[in-house]
Order: sequence, then C-alpha cells, then structure tokens
Amino acid sequence: MKRIVVASKNRNKIREISLALDSMGIEVLSLEQFDVPEAPETGDTFIENVYQKSYFYVKLIGLPVLSDDSGLVIDALEGAPGVYSSHFAGVGASDKDNIKRVITLLNNKKLKESGAAFKCFMMLTFPDLKGYWSQGELKGKVITKPRGAGGFGYDPIFIPVGDLRTLAEYTIDEKNRISHRGRALRKLVGILKGEADV
Repeated sequence: MKRIVVASKNRNKIREISLALDSMGIEVLSLEQFDVPEAPETGDTFIENVYQKSYFYVKLIGLPVLSDDSGLVIDALEGAPGVYSSHFAGVGASDKDNIKRVITLLNNKKLKESGAAFKCFMMLTFPDLKGYWSQGELKGKVITKPRGAGGFGYDPIFIPVGDLRTLAEYTIDEKNRISHRGRALRKLVGILKGEADV
C-alpha cells in the first residue's frame, strides 16, 4: 500500500494523518485531488457515517480509502454536538461559529465547563471492498473561554485530562500523540501490521 486517499478536504485533518503515516512511506492524497461528488452522511452514529464514506469513495476512486468520522461529545449537552460537530451552528458554519454555540449553550446552563470527550471512528477500505476499522477517544473537559492559536475545530475550548492547556495550545506533534484521531490511526496501523486483532 503506497498511496491512500483520505476521504476529506479538510487540510488540517489531511496534515495530521500525513504526518502520522509519513514514517511508513505512504503517500496521502486528499479528495481535493479527485473530481468526485460528496458522499452521503445520513447516519445517526459515527460508525454509520464512516462506513458510508469509505465504501462510497473506494468504488469511485479505485484506491484504498481512509475515512473517519469524529466529533465532540459534551456531558452537559447530553452528548451534543456528536455526529453534528462540524456543522453544529448550521450548514457552512465556521469553527468559531460552532465554538460560540457550545459556549452559549453552556452559559445558558450557567456552566463554565463540562466533562467531554473527542471520539473518532476510522475505516480503511481497499478496492476489493475489504475493510478495517478502529476507534479512538480523548477524554477531558470543555471550557467557555477559548485559548490558543493552534489546532482546529473545538481545540481552543477542549482541555485533555491531566493537563491545563487546551488542545489549541499544543504543538501538532503533541496533539498527534494523544488525539482521538491519532489513537484511532495507530490502532488501525497496528491491525494492518498484524499487531492487533482485526
């Protein structure tokens, strides 16, 4: 496996995955490099969405496809934004818009923080439709005062367990070592190397 297509146009996500796979000599391609329609994401769970995307694109592109569906699950918001994390404030919402909505909802509950977790489900599907999946989780809490200039998504309001910094205050290498996506990716690589159960 020399090349894989990451089922995303999110350049930050592509960069994270590229850095993680670079040592294996795997070239990571983005959906931006292919003229394909957008995959449906009609599932109510992360795993349903990851299956939809992976199979949809592998049939169109004919190369191994790595898809992931991830999001932020906040205790005080009964698991929201969950599978709707990327457009929590509406279709086309920016990261700042989504963060603002989370903060507003927590403020409405008179909360300054809440337990939370980032969750990631990841699937690698080959052109013969054989697929492998994994998951990763990063526990912590969300706060109502964003901090840091790095990362993306909800990173400025998420503090991992055992730290005082938000993910937006981490270097990309630090984040990759502990992130939900990094953990899911390492498990998937382990599966492919036969170091973990399929």
